[in-house]
Amino acid sequence: MTTDSTNGDAAFAFALVCAAGGATGLGASVVFFPSLVKLASKRVLASSLGFSAGVMLYVSFVEIFQKSVLSFEMDKKRADSTGYVYATLCFFLGCFIMVLLDILIK
Repeated sequence: MTTDSTNGDAAFAFALVCAAGGATGLGASVVFFPSLVKLASKRVLASSLGFSAGVMLYVSFVEIFQKSVLSFEMDKKRADSTGYVYATLCFFLGCFIMVLLDILIK
């Protein structure tokens, strides 16, 4: 049996997931209304893409990066705590691979 705080956290998380799914559905339904499609100028689309890119960078730097550092530090094969260095190298290696893919695909 779960405690009330765990149950409340699960309900809050479920509400956030439902809100995110609803926002995705609402955004996808815009293409069915021509008058709303006309509102999507290049400036609006560029602003939306810039905002979403900022959100993804935040998630990468703050949340996923910390999990990567902890995973490297919990590795039993290493005696020293170089998890931050390894996580940083992996992050920038991924950035470099994305730049290479961008160059190769053009």
